[in-house]
Order: sequence, then structure tokens, then C-alpha cells
Amino acid sequence: MTTPTIPTTPTPAHPDERRPWLPVAVMFTVLAPAAAWLGQALSYGPGAPGPYALFYIVPLALVAATWIPPRTGAQRRRRLALGSAGCLMALFYPNVLLVTWLVLWALTAGP
Repeated sequence: MTTPTIPTTPTPAHPDERRPWLPVAVMFTVLAPAAAWLGQALSYGPGAPGPYALFYIVPLALVAATWIPPRTGAQRRRRLALGSAGCLMALFYPNVLLVTWLVLWALTAGP
């Protein structure tokens, strides 16, 4: 009679054995404000003054999550996806805001 084997879960690597993560977090931290500035520069809108600038909290929070050091390969991929999504959201936010404003203006203009 054979005994069933119990599958083991992979243990996280020792902190000294992990691949360095700091350059990736720094890269996303530099790219997010650059993407926000580039999005403002390429947008046809007047910018995002006042309360509209608060919507940049979401992309910057996604980038801030990249500073949590990953322990596994899956966490590493998630952190890369969060940082990438944050930078893309910061880049396209002014254009999305402008299109939303134009659509709302067209719907409320009336016949």
C-alpha cells in the first residue's frame, strides 16, 4: 500500500536570494508623473485644474503599490501589471476626461 504524497507549496525565497526590486519601483515612480505630464501636453483639453487633478490619485496609488517587495513570481507579475496600468492611466486620463466632457456636453445640448 502506498501513501499519498502531499503537495507542498513553494516557499518564498530568502530575502537575500530574491531578485532586486528597487529599480523597478523607481522606474514606475519616475514614469508615472512623466506620463501624467505627457498626457497633459498631448491633450487638447485645458488641463486638469482643481478637483479634476484628484483623479490622478488612482494611477499614483497603483504605482505606489509597486514599492511593496514581491515574495513570489506571481506577486512580481502583479506588481508589474499594477505599475504599468498606473502609468497608462496617468497618460490617457486627460484624453478620457476630455472625451467624457464632450459626450456629456453633446447629450445635454438638446435639439
